[in-house]
Amino acid sequence: MNSRKAMVASLVVLWLYSGLQPILTVPQQSLQLLSQVGIESAWQWPLLISASLCDVGLALWIIWRPSRWLWWGQCVLVAFYSVVIALWLPENWLHPFGPLLKNLPIAAMMAHLAVTETRKV
Repeated sequence: MNSRKAMVASLVVLWLYSGLQPILTVPQQSLQLLSQVGIESAWQWPLLISASLCDVGLALWIIWRPSRWLWWGQCVLVAFYSVVIALWLPENWLHPFGPLLKNLPIAAMMAHLAVTETRKV
């Protein structure tokens, strides 16, 4: 497997896991995190489901038809998630597993895929 295919496959797994795991294995913890971010309880489930569908949708879009716009869009989403976590869940800055720090190489990988993508749309 070449490096591009490995990057693409790893991002498919990342988005699938990110979309399915919160709802299937830790829904109450996921709702608690949304509460900590300041999301009203009436909006927590709809937002959790929407975010999960978005993440799964990104995985399927990568499989179906990757494009420069898709890779850049993922960079923006990762940046958005990172800013929300950094501002409203600041304990993640010092988390021993570095969940925020890991977003840097992920975004770099997405940017590389965007720059080298042959499909524009």
